[in-house]
Amino acid sequence: MRKMIAALMGVLFMALPLSAAYAAPDDEAFVQDKANEALAILADDSLDQSAKTARFRDYVDTVTDVPRVARFVLGKYARGVDPEKITEFTAVFREYASGVYEKQLGNFGGEILKVKGSKDRKPGDSVVASVISGGQLDKPLDVNWRIRTRNGKKTVLDVQIFGIWLALQQRNEITAVIANNGGKIDAAIKVLKDKVSKGDFGSQSKETEHH
Repeated sequence: MRKMIAALMGVLFMALPLSAAYAAPDDEAFVQDKANEALAILADDSLDQSAKTARFRDYVDTVTDVPRVARFVLGKYARGVDPEKITEFTAVFREYASGVYEKQLGNFGGEILKVKGSKDRKPGDSVVASVISGGQLDKPLDVNWRIRTRNGKKTVLDVQIFGIWLALQQRNEITAVIANNGGKIDAAIKVLKDKVSKGDFGSQSKETEHH
């Protein structure tokens, strides 16, 4: 009987809209503020591209726990590795991840982002739903944000845009590279360095090719 009740409660929880299911209003305010800040940086025509990239990279450092995300994308390969190698990977991953976020969010110029709601996954871990609309978008675009809170500090763990969780996608790509190279992290470091040097931060979505 208890199992039946627990299962029913789980179904009801999943059926609730984000705004009604254990909402995280503080996380919603955090996302609204930080997302607006990101869009403002990327839409600032007073900055040349190099200055904009540098400023956006600093922004990413303030809202994202880069070392934690770097270890996440390494998956099982982060265990038992020389700390200096982890530090080297984290440094190049920081540049790469910042470039990916800049490219994806940089597609939006005159658009507006509005938070729609949120859902707590567990204490200190929530997903905030938002929508980008207006500007040159043909239709509104849903963007979800995974937010982590520890000791009162909020950070972005992942962003889902065009239906893809970026950190999860990066994990799949990077662990595949390492697996194909005898489990060596050096292979992933080389690939990311090559991508950064070429400015290869993924393909532009078809939904925003007109930008």
